[in-house]
Amino acid sequence: MCKKTTNNSNRTCIICETNIYGRSDKVFCGIDCKNKYHSEVRKTTKTVSAETIKLINKNWKILTNLMTDKGCQLTTKKLTLQRLGFSFDVATNVHTKFGFINLGIYNYTYYITKNDKVVVMLEKEETNITPFLFKRLLKQFPLEQT
Repeated sequence: MCKKTTNNSNRTCIICETNIYGRSDKVFCGIDCKNKYHSEVRKTTKTVSAETIKLINKNWKILTNLMTDKGCQLTTKKLTLQRLGFSFDVATNVHTKFGFINLGIYNYTYYITKNDKVVVMLEKEETNITPFLFKRLLKQFPLEQT
């Protein structure tokens, strides 16, 4: 016995806004609209990821340039880092140590004190950075020779 398909609801494609016929959970009118939608989603996701990685790498470069010849620890003002372009919105790791929330950028850890000072520490332990990634970072952000 053949079932007659009826379109009781006025459903439209979310891309081209034409009427949709078929399954009740169908969202796109056809494969072209479906591919266009998912292509845009992937492009947006890749853009956000790329921007985040750029910010993390920029933060790493700023910390590396500040820590050169300073030893394993540095205390500076939060405003100083902000003027250099440091973004406090991204981090590669987060943990609690000494009662502070420590944020990390690869092999650097930092925390902000109550008086807006930033304490930056170079982690002596092995990091999860592969030599390949480290070389890519150095190529993209070469250390300034002073």
